[in-house]
Order: sequence, then C-alpha cells, then structure tokens
Amino acid sequence: MEAKDMNEMEPRIIEAAKRVFVRKGYEAATMSDVAAEVGIGRTALHYYYRTKEILFDAIFGQLLSSLLPNIDRVLDEKSTMLEKMPVIVDLYMGIVRANPMFPNFVVGELNRDPERLFQTVLKDPKKIQPILRLRRQIEEEMDEGLLRKMPVIDLVSTLVSLVVFPLLIRKPLAAAFLDNDMGRFEEYMDRRRDLIVEVITQLMVPDAR
Repeated sequence: MEAKDMNEMEPRIIEAAKRVFVRKGYEAATMSDVAAEVGIGRTALHYYYRTKEILFDAIFGQLLSSLLPNIDRVLDEKSTMLEKMPVIVDLYMGIVRANPMFPNFVVGELNRDPERLFQTVLKDPKKIQPILRLRRQIEEEMDEGLLRKMPVIDLVSTLVSLVVFPLLIRKPLAAAFLDNDMGRFEEYMDRRRDLIVEVITQLMVPDAR
C-alpha cells in the first residue's frame, strides 16, 4: 500500500472510531463497527490497527498529544500564570472544538469504565508531565502571593467545566436559544472564550490585602 494512501486512511479510521466509540462505548463497539463506519473491510482495518485497544489508545493518545506539548511551551514562557491563562484557554478550547465528540466520549467512558481511561493515560506517564508542571507553577505562584490561594483542583475543574459543558449539551442549547442554528452556536463559543478568560482570571487574582 502506498504511503499516501496510508496517510489518508489513518485519519479516516480515527474519526470513524471516535464516532463509533461515542455512540456505543468501548465495550460494545467492535472492529467490525469501525470498519463499516469507514467503509472498508475488517481485514483492511487490521492492517492499520490490529485490536480495538490499540485503536482506542491511538485516539486518546492523539488528543492528549495535540494538547499537552502546547501547554509545555506555554509553561516555558517567562510570564505569570495570569498572563499564561488566556493562552491555555485558547489551546484547550481549540482542541475540544476541533474534536466536539471528545467530551461526550470521555464522559461516557468515565461512567462506563473509568479504570480503562486512567490506564490508557498511565501507559505513557510522560504524557501527564505537562499537567504536573502546570500544577506546580500554580502552587508556586499561590505561595508567592501572585495568585489567590485555593485547591488547584478547584481552579482546574472550573476551567474544564466552563469550556466543556456547553459542548456536552450543544444541541439542546442550540435548540432552546439559537433556533437550532449551529453556526450561531459556533459564534456563541467564540464569544464565550472572552467570558471564560474573565471568570478564570477573576478567580485567580489574589485577594486585596
């Protein structure tokens, strides 16, 4: 098989597998389901991914890899976390908006089989190093009085929920408030970026003494 054909087929398989896993969950989904979604035979699918586990790992690894190295670059900047946070918001929103099924996929798997999701992440501990760096920088700036003191989990979970929740319920939101116009929903998400930055920044600013 030519390299060009392989390069074109792999993204198609990944996108098809995302749709299948979101619809059916990891346990119920089969390689035959994915092959049918792509429009190829199961034998051809095995040429690229021999097992469902390898395919699942490839999907999750791709999404993590697209986000975490970029966070590393932001953390390398000689600026404060208050200055870095708008860039981190942009990166995170960019990833989830480019992969709108990802939040549903993760929530579904957390409900069905959280251990599998955790084990997938832990297969490559290096992938979570940027998250640990982010935590350390936040804690250091809290200790220095540059940020309001709070549990880091409160800050991170607030950021994640502000970004992800509208995507989890995008169809009901669009139906209730935007006349089912998904173009207007994208405009809403564009505006929401500034709101998220404002809310997170206000949360991080240290209390006046």
